[in-house]
Amino acid sequence: MPKKSSKKCKKKKKAKDKRQRLLYLHARSPSVFSEILGYTPIEPLADYRVEITAEEPDWPYRTVHGAIVDGWQVVQFPHLQAPFDDSDLDVVGYEFILQKMEVIEA
Repeated sequence: MPKKSSKKCKKKKKAKDKRQRLLYLHARSPSVFSEILGYTPIEPLADYRVEITAEEPDWPYRTVHGAIVDGWQVVQFPHLQAPFDDSDLDVVGYEFILQKMEVIEA
């Protein structure tokens, strides 16, 4: 007698895709422990748009360190080529760029 195959039927799984989320944080100083002044998340969705609002911000992190504790990775620290007085510049704080790789159900 031939042996029966012991292979089990596998259910078709949804495809999972890892995508990069970006987070731009502007801090009061170049320290990861300083207060955040600006917060811009970038989500890996085709129709995603950054919202600009005049409402009081409700950010999930108070510092860059808070985002790191939550699993974000710093991919760029602020450029500190020379000390400067930012009162004449149209830039808010020191920019940190963070990323988080997450699985997205496709």
